Amino acid sequence: MKRAIFKTLGCKLNQAETTQIAEIMRSAGIAEDVHNDVDAVDLIFVNTCAVTSKAAAKSRHLLSKMIRQYPNAVVIAAGCLAQMNAESLLAIRGVDYILGTASRFSTEWWIGKPDVPIVKVDNNVNHVRSAVEVGRPERSRPYLKIQDGCEQACSYCIIPQLRGSNRSVERADVLTMACSLIDSGVQEIVLTGVRIGSWGSDIGESDGLSSLVDELTRIPGSFRIRLGSIEPWEITDDLITLVTTNEKVCSHLHVPFQHTEARLLEMMGRPDPVNTIERLCSLKSDYPDMALGIDLIAGFPGETEVEFNNLIAKVEEMPVNYLHAFGFSPRPGTPAVKMRNQVHQHTIKERVARLINTGRGKRREFLASQANRIMTVIPDRSNKEDEWIPAVSDNYIKVHIKKSEVQIGRFLRIKMTLDSASFPVGFCV
Repeated sequence: MKRAIFKTLGCKLNQAETTQIAEIMRSAGIAEDVHNDVDAVDLIFVNTCAVTSKAAAKSRHLLSKMIRQYPNAVVIAAGCLAQMNAESLLAIRGVDYILGTASRFSTEWWIGKPDVPIVKVDNNVNHVRSAVEVGRPERSRPYLKIQDGCEQACSYCIIPQLRGSNRSVERADVLTMACSLIDSGVQEIVLTGVRIGSWGSDIGESDGLSSLVDELTRIPGSFRIRLGSIEPWEITDDLITLVTTNEKVCSHLHVPFQHTEARLLEMMGRPDPVNTIERLCSLKSDYPDMALGIDLIAGFPGETEVEFNNLIAKVEEMPVNYLHAFGFSPRPGTPAVKMRNQVHQHTIKERVARLINTGRGKRREFLASQANRIMTVIPDRSNKEDEWIPAVSDNYIKVHIKKSEVQIGRFLRIKMTLDSASFPVGFCV
């Protein structure tokens, strides 16, 4: 068989799709090479990201690096950046194939190493791959794709143009894939998609995501389900009940609020999440051990210093445990590119740094509240030489455990402690 190396940039959905693509490749006689042997590798597959200009730059940099390291291998640039800007990838000497978001799920393009680069970018991006045979999971906590695409059309976001409208994986296929993973020994499955909260709306599933999660928890076995990012307006009471009371659903919500100022949210094309913020604050009061994470964007066009300070103040009041901060990135073809009063990049960087610092303080507070708790974690894979390995708790705390005490990918009960630097460490109980 030919040997391949798979690299992924960007979101959890990209990670899930790379696993599916690797399985498709394996069926076509191209197996993953885990040793990264320069002479043995025939193919490099890079699943790119284009959600921000920084992500696109990282994708191009990784491709150039892989071309230098594996000069004889076939090099494939695939995914969102290929879909958005194939020309930028054609400019990288050594790229052999450029495959868009739909074309990457096929091997029909394969002719070996071509004389000139081959571009396969389908303008019809409404494609969803439901690989019922998921193959051997490559992660201790594998991602399970249940949905693709989005119709929200936020003014800053390029994703609908790259991935199309909402398409849900059929319920039966999701259950089949989950059963396959559980039968293989997986004890945590992370549900992922562009907008998993919209699952089912396009295929007549009126009860939506909560009914799917509920049915997943009824599969026999010892495992847990973790929800990916969910839009504020798609967090239903039924979903909250599952997260807070069902032992097979991780006590963890991640919500992309993006901002808290009504004027900016309207410009972003997003509903005001004030009611959701109030609900989640009340929920955290009742369930203080539950993890709550949020996404925020700094420097959206027209964001004033006053509005940004209001955002910081609101976040400091909210019982969030961690946050992901992003600087506004102008994406060609989106309405926000043409908006007036663009914020200077230097100012954006400063605001992102302030948000990150606020998030660190929130994380330290949450870790302090969890010290000396008994919790169940799942150890992840690590390098052979590592003495301490990472593990993830039900409420999304990443702790480090002595490698000699664990079995990778299997539930482990630990007592979490903090060292002098607030570094979470777990000891078996």
